[in-house]
Amino acid sequence: MSDRDRKRLLGVLFVGVLMGALDIAIVGPALPAIRAEFGIDARAASWIFSVYVLVNLVSAPFMAKLSDRWGRRRVYVLDVAAFAVGSLAVALAPTYWALLIGRALQALGAGGIFPVASAVIGDVFPPERRGRALGLIGAVFGLAFLLGPLLGGLLLPFGWSWLFLINLPIAAWLIFAGANLVPDERPDVPAPFDVAGMILLGGGLTALALGLSLLDTARVGASLASWPVGPLLVAVLLLAPAFWIVERRAADPIVRPSLLRPLPVKLVLLFAAGAGVTEAAMVFLPSLAVETLGVAAVSYTHLTLPT
Repeated sequence: MSDRDRKRLLGVLFVGVLMGALDIAIVGPALPAIRAEFGIDARAASWIFSVYVLVNLVSAPFMAKLSDRWGRRRVYVLDVAAFAVGSLAVALAPTYWALLIGRALQALGAGGIFPVASAVIGDVFPPERRGRALGLIGAVFGLAFLLGPLLGGLLLPFGWSWLFLINLPIAAWLIFAGANLVPDERPDVPAPFDVAGMILLGGGLTALALGLSLLDTARVGASLASWPVGPLLVAVLLLAPAFWIVERRAADPIVRPSLLRPLPVKLVLLFAAGAGVTEAAMVFLPSLAVETLGVAAVSYTHLTLPT
């Protein structure tokens, strides 16, 4: 691949990751309007964000492994299409539950867009340019959490559904560009798919996300022992070592344990966890501004306190 094609490919990957990351941050400005339309409380509204994160967690390793077997191009185009269908479902959702299903479809696609973009960079870019390209893709998340409230504030006056409809033309372009630029090499992998590892990983991540989402921060001790938080967190403690044992024995594991041993990798994971917590908190800042500080729903970009 020529340098020009690499730059074009990096642009496609950048826009794709930005589109998926924006839909984590952009939902913040929409939450008050969505609550008003569907008549839901703050706890129910938080699931509009939580279900995206939950499905994204499970989708990312699954889609990454599928791209190793089916080829990057097929999985990338499929993921962008799933994200577009989910965006349309959210925008046209007649009920709260239909909206959550749309968010889950969005997350299913976004969960593949992120890791496939990194894998494509590893496949196409030479080692000396790989770090810069991966750094650019990683910076997308910080950019998304800066642009999300701004873009939400600009589109919200036209209706909250436009925060999701705007994804459709972007996704259409990404499908066309991805089908032409993303490489389609499919390595021969004779080992069977690690079904047991995927089930254990998906179950553990789901239990962890649900357990933390249902945790009552006002009474943490009692909540940890309550149903269903306690059983979910116990399930995490049981599934984690089982997953580790299965992955060490699998011929083609979902996650190779040897990749997690180096100290730099452990530090990166620690920093990533901290960044994730910070970014997750920022999603709810627009709602806090509206509900507590009296900021107008269309004034997220200014955060001007009422006089």
